[in-house]
Amino acid sequence: MDSNVGLAIQCVGVLLITLLSLFMRSSIKSNALRYWTASWACLSLALLSLFIGFQLAPTQTIFHSGYFLGEYLFGLLFIAGCRNQVSGVLLTRKHTYILIPAVAFALVLPHASRDFNDLFMIHAAILAVLFIVSYFTLRSEEDSPGIRVMKTALLLLAIGFLHYVPVFAARKGLWGISVPIRYLQYTSIFDLLFEILLGFGTVMVLMESVRREVEMVNRKLLDARDKLELLVQMDPLTEALNRHAFHSLLRRPEAGHDTVTSGSVAVLDIDNLKPINDTMGHSAGDKAIRAVARATRSLVRADDMLFRWGGDEFLVLMFKLPQPDAARRMEKLNKILEENSERWIGIPVTVTVSFGVAGFTSLKDLGQAIEQADKAMYARRNHLRSRKETLVF
Repeated sequence: MDSNVGLAIQCVGVLLITLLSLFMRSSIKSNALRYWTASWACLSLALLSLFIGFQLAPTQTIFHSGYFLGEYLFGLLFIAGCRNQVSGVLLTRKHTYILIPAVAFALVLPHASRDFNDLFMIHAAILAVLFIVSYFTLRSEEDSPGIRVMKTALLLLAIGFLHYVPVFAARKGLWGISVPIRYLQYTSIFDLLFEILLGFGTVMVLMESVRREVEMVNRKLLDARDKLELLVQMDPLTEALNRHAFHSLLRRPEAGHDTVTSGSVAVLDIDNLKPINDTMGHSAGDKAIRAVARATRSLVRADDMLFRWGGDEFLVLMFKLPQPDAARRMEKLNKILEENSERWIGIPVTVTVSFGVAGFTSLKDLGQAIEQADKAMYARRNHLRSRKETLVF
């Protein structure tokens, strides 16, 4: 195969990688991709310049300079993309000073020899160094399939360009070794294979970055959903659960969740909330409601559930707690309120609560248990009122 044909194939292959990178830039916002796209574009122009230079002998020097400069820019921009991928570093104005030696060397090198193969040995050694720098830049990046493919391609490119130095030096029998000309004609194809592997690795790395971003966004959405769900199910005044949360609990049997549970339910009702609101204002009434919620939390366990059932009503679910034990707990509620109401509310007032307790054996019969507890609460309140009226009489 003629070397010009191999170079033309390499030009087309690299151009396709460049177009793929440009296409990805329209949907993926990444500075690393921006640098890598620019590097592939520089390599495309470099190879095109070399191909034209081979066809136009009188102006070869100019096109060889364009080839050398384009490939140096390819290596430098690829390093910039790797650095950005690893640490987010962006190119600044001070980085443009690196172009000075690259431009100078690209302009001077074509005049060092009339034989391009002699020039290519020096050029290949420089490119090998640039590939090695890119390889070591990626070493600190978290290992992934895409990073492994990129590092493999960079290592192969570095080895390939390093091996060109002795190979091209021996093309005329130097060191007593003679390299077949046919082997040298396939160097462009070897380079293209490794460059395709490198381009494939960059695509994999970018897809992995997109996947990580999507997973992070999904986690944030799930956290936001959980927070919203918590807000929907929470009473803002007392930070107790509300009726919406209770009905969600009752829907668990419909969703196929395990409903085999037992315990006790208590219905609480504040006795003197209306007098507090009428005489001391609704602000004091709100503090009284919060005081009852606080006192109730001090009696229940971490696994129990406190619901604000209505304006002055609360409901407490005490799982795996027998009814007599639950009743004994609730008996302590008014004593706690008596001792702490003035301190919690900020005014000299004592809040009292009437309660009723009933047992349940599953979530399905919880509604019936609440009705029983509600009746027991009203019976207890009426009994206490009767006693007070009897004592007054």
